[in-house]
Amino acid sequence: MRVRRLVTNPYQENTYLLFGNNGSAWVIDPGIYTEGERRAFESVLSAEKARLEAVYLTHAHIDHILGLRWITSKYGVPVYYHESEEVVYQNASTWAALMGLHYEAGPPAEEYISENSTLFLDGELAQVLYIPGHSPGHIGFYFPNARKVFSGDVLFRGSIGNYELPLADYRTLMSSIWEKLMTLPDDTEVWPGHGEPTFIGYERETNAFLQHT
Repeated sequence: MRVRRLVTNPYQENTYLLFGNNGSAWVIDPGIYTEGERRAFESVLSAEKARLEAVYLTHAHIDHILGLRWITSKYGVPVYYHESEEVVYQNASTWAALMGLHYEAGPPAEEYISENSTLFLDGELAQVLYIPGHSPGHIGFYFPNARKVFSGDVLFRGSIGNYELPLADYRTLMSSIWEKLMTLPDDTEVWPGHGEPTFIGYERETNAFLQHT
């Protein structure tokens, strides 16, 4: 599995393109906002000669879904997210207006995915992790063979997700981190919703939020 990270929109959100070994591709959290970002996305997909098959959302905060309508319309692909995130998804237009962002609502979920969902990218298993706290239906995507986890806005390099937003909760967030992420192998790469990648072991040893909990 190959990963390409596109830093998008005014919030410097990480849009991820994942490529399987047989020509399939997923996008996780399409924050694409500008025409230049759309061209960059098209260029990467074209260079890989890949077929975009699905959009997966770790969560539905506005900076993670700004490109959802464009991608689903252009490529005709379904979108998947957790059922508990529906309330956030349905209020995205309100948040966009508050932030002065242009937003066109995307389609409803093709189906909801949960921690028990089984996903495969060209045969490579992706385990869905239910990691709420930053948002009610936040999930992560863990590829055990590739030792990579896409953590959305739950765990960052040297930080954790914002727990002061509506529907966020500190205790829930910390439980998610300790019970679902810190139990992964130390050499697992963490690909967060913002900022640079890191490793589970590095965060366990150095992340100030994880030293006194």
